Amino acid sequence: MSGVPTTRRIRASFAVSERRRLVVIIAAGAVYLVALAVALRLEWYPQGLPGYVYLGVAAVAGAATARRWPLEALVLVTSFTAYTTLAPLPVELYGLYVGAPQALVPLAIVSFIMISDDGPVFAPAATFGTLAVLTILPWRDIISVLLENQPLDQALRLDSGQDRSVLVAELAACVLVVVFALMLRRQRSAAAELALRNLELTQLRAVEVARIAEQERTRIARDMHDEVAHHVAALVIRAQAASRVADTQPEQLAQAVKDIAEGGQDVLARIRTVVRVLKSTPVRDTEAPLPLADELEALFERVRSIGYRVDDTVRLDDDVPPAHAVAIMRVVQESVTNTMLHSASRWLRVVVAEEPAVWTVRVSDPGPARERFPDLPKGGSGLASLEERLTHLGGRVTTGADAGGWAVTAKIPRSVVATRREKTA
Repeated sequence: MSGVPTTRRIRASFAVSERRRLVVIIAAGAVYLVALAVALRLEWYPQGLPGYVYLGVAAVAGAATARRWPLEALVLVTSFTAYTTLAPLPVELYGLYVGAPQALVPLAIVSFIMISDDGPVFAPAATFGTLAVLTILPWRDIISVLLENQPLDQALRLDSGQDRSVLVAELAACVLVVVFALMLRRQRSAAAELALRNLELTQLRAVEVARIAEQERTRIARDMHDEVAHHVAALVIRAQAASRVADTQPEQLAQAVKDIAEGGQDVLARIRTVVRVLKSTPVRDTEAPLPLADELEALFERVRSIGYRVDDTVRLDDDVPPAHAVAIMRVVQESVTNTMLHSASRWLRVVVAEEPAVWTVRVSDPGPARERFPDLPKGGSGLASLEERLTHLGGRVTTGADAGGWAVTAKIPRSVVATRREKTA
């Protein structure tokens, strides 16, 4: 979709540039003709003024058409230059004769434009060079000297008295026209290549920004799910329990309502924390509440407070890295939440153990499976985000039936670098 507007912009820019170039050429031609008119009025003008007028017209016409019809312009200007400099002109057209090197100006302009505009190089350079040699060097004198067996250096003087240094300077100027055109061609090619690279980098940057934004949205959704889903599920279960005992045990209703209010405040505080951090700097997984053992115990107490039995075994040192601590906490939270939502059991077994190479987390319940809230949409993203988090740390998570119930087992390597090296090997 973005390629079409880009192409249109390039074409529009090219059209504007072409119009600007034509305006400049026409303006330069007008200034040239005005200068000739002023010279004529002041009775100070070069010999053969009509030739200079036609020379200017040929130069303007060649410059205006060389980019759009390069070969046609080259042929016409070459024919005009060859006819006015090499062919014997009739007496009535003798005013067209200008002589070298002025007569080469239109051909020099056309050749320069063709070469510098990434057009053909050999044809304009060869044509211009051939005519330059034929019009600047005194071939008639050279031929007569050779026929008369005289020294060749006598031929390198023009009738006007110009010596060999003038000939060399004029030929060098013609060579410089081609050299400067090639330099400009190379500079334009490099500029176009840089512009293309810049466009590619801009597009790659846009793709990278979109990818980062997608990763950030995924991370925000994962963090919101991890922080809120467990607590909301506990609040709903607490509310259901309060509803069941409201008529038969009214004395427990007040405590249940109090627990629900405190839980709601806790959820609200967590949401505010996430939003506040998102407004400032990006949240990293290292922002884990520590120590981990205390966090786990607080989680177990909340679950017990809503009527669940939790048998926990936690064997952890105090030096668990923050990112790994967050992962362990999220595995337990997600597993407990899934038990509350998808199992009829009110008994959980949680084991968090530190082994020499890995941390092992196992959460199981005896079942049977039962949807506690059947009206809720199916297909949550909790396990998927959990797998993504553990994969980033080099770990893995497995789920499946276990003796009529369900079990979630996660293994997180204590050395991510070592694990990656083993995978690479």
